Amino acid sequence: MGDPILGVGVISVSVGVFARGGAVSRKKRKSRPQEQKQHPVKTGRKTLLNYLFAFAFGAVVASSVVLLVTQGSTRDTFLSSTAKTSPGVAGHRTVAQLIALPDPELEKVDIVEMNIAVAREIPGLENLDYDKYRRIVDGWTDQFRAWLPVAEVNFHKSPQKWRNDINFFRLGLLAAYLTRECGIRYVEKYSQDQKEGKNSKYKEPGALLLHGLLDTRRGTCANMPVLHVAIGRRLGWPVSLAAIGPHYVCRYDDGRVHYNIEVTYTGPGFVSDSDEDYMKNDHLPPRAKTSGSDFRSLSAREMLGVFVSARARYYRDTNRFDKADCDYASARVLYPNHRYAYVESIRAFLWRGNQLFNRNETGHPSDLAGYLASVYLRSPRRNRTAVNSTQFEPSPVNRHGPMAEINRINAMNRANMHLCAPGVPQPIMPGVLPPPTYGPQPPTPDVLNPRHPYQTPLPGQPSR
Repeated sequence: MGDPILGVGVISVSVGVFARGGAVSRKKRKSRPQEQKQHPVKTGRKTLLNYLFAFAFGAVVASSVVLLVTQGSTRDTFLSSTAKTSPGVAGHRTVAQLIALPDPELEKVDIVEMNIAVAREIPGLENLDYDKYRRIVDGWTDQFRAWLPVAEVNFHKSPQKWRNDINFFRLGLLAAYLTRECGIRYVEKYSQDQKEGKNSKYKEPGALLLHGLLDTRRGTCANMPVLHVAIGRRLGWPVSLAAIGPHYVCRYDDGRVHYNIEVTYTGPGFVSDSDEDYMKNDHLPPRAKTSGSDFRSLSAREMLGVFVSARARYYRDTNRFDKADCDYASARVLYPNHRYAYVESIRAFLWRGNQLFNRNETGHPSDLAGYLASVYLRSPRRNRTAVNSTQFEPSPVNRHGPMAEINRINAMNRANMHLCAPGVPQPIMPGVLPPPTYGPQPPTPDVLNPRHPYQTPLPGQPSR
């Protein structure tokens, strides 16, 4: 408002001065006609000054009109750009601005905003609109919330099917809703890669970050659980992401019980395996849990680290190792105990060393390889002279082929994706046809499920 008022003021003052000057000049011409004739030089000077003043007045009027016409759109553009770059504006914060927030404030940030902020820093995705994706998630949440009171009638008819826990039923209902009503599925391309035992290359950032899932309704274990967590938190549930090796799940933990919801499964029913199930089927050691890496609800800062490491994976698979190394370094600061991000970051880390140092120079990967060989390939007796054994204990050398680890990870993903069998029945949703009758059948009565010796067997809980 200040600029238009200033323009109007300039015009008013200019008009007043000009009018006053003209009136005085006319008055002087009437009262002193002889003086003008006696001093032609002075008269010429006054005439020139009048022309100059008129020119200046015209310039002021023209610039003021242009200002009044254009200032509205210019000001709106300025405010819009300022809102997008100012720190503290929800939905427009950068990753650096989110990292700078104290932990209590970061915990209040929408997980959708954090994920979109990471994606928006990828070249070509600068114009991703957080508000657009927020409205999609909000709309699905409102529709699902409206279904809950009617659907919960099914729980009270047979609560034992859902561990006698209404919260477990609601988690399953959300999984069914996103699959059957929203059409969420696993990306067919990566599903086929895993069937064939191939190491997938994620050359589309949308396969790893939330915007791709919301745009195409196709995702992976990197973004599908993010959607579950985003909706669950909008409903007030104590849910978060949890890492399980190279995999992620939606984890419910109210301090009394916890559930792992396998969101990549999109068949009849839904899967909720225990920590012990995952450790056994995915061949994970106890250290995966005791180290603070896997099988626990992540904080907001750690989830931000997961998103940054997903972006690093995209950069790595598109051979942009410079950006990948920077992102992996940031991700490890945000989530230092993440075992999988540590493993994934090694290739980019070695690339950096190859760029900075000459071969056989301290810091080059060849020098690092020699150091590791001297530490880990010696006998335990000689090893004490190379490394202080009180600092860390060398692990056994992995002597299998270079593809063994990749094959192991692919096998884990195949076990966790949507081809696995349902763990529990699918909650019946009002107005939605029930699932087909074919598929896994409930176990024989009075026969314990050998995969679950530590919990009461559930109806319809075959092996994954």
